Amino acid sequence: MEAEAGGEPPTSTKVDATTKKSKAPVANAGVENLGPAFDPFAPVDDTPAVEKTVGSKHDKIHIRLQQRNGRKTLTTVQGIPKKFDHSKILKAMKKEFACNGTVVKPDEAGGEDDSPAPTGVKPNMGDVLQLQGDQRMSVKQFLVDAGIVSAKEAKDQIVV
Repeated sequence: MEAEAGGEPPTSTKVDATTKKSKAPVANAGVENLGPAFDPFAPVDDTPAVEKTVGSKHDKIHIRLQQRNGRKTLTTVQGIPKKFDHSKILKAMKKEFACNGTVVKPDEAGGEDDSPAPTGVKPNMGDVLQLQGDQRMSVKQFLVDAGIVSAKEAKDQIVV
């Protein structure tokens, strides 16, 4: 800003009543932590770095309750790592909870109508353990006690 002929120092500013100030926020104020911009029409292999850092569905154990007819329910457990024997885990759970159960393999679930697997089971998610009744909290505690999931990781890895 140049000094005017009146002799004012260049550091002072005058408020001009004819200029309007915009109340819109500055475009880059406070958005540094949002990550790269996401283009929904970008090719599939070009995913943003934010989505790559978020954990995938494959490292979580999902425990769900599936309603049958009337008051009957099924508890389904999906995502137990393949290094564990699912049939032995199911046998121990059946004995512990005094209920019946079965292991549903993804290749057995052919048709949607006669499939015993819960709705929306994808073949790449592994075997599904089914137990009779509402056993959600018992299964979660069993997985921690058996050492399949540590107590610290149980909060993050088990989805009920």
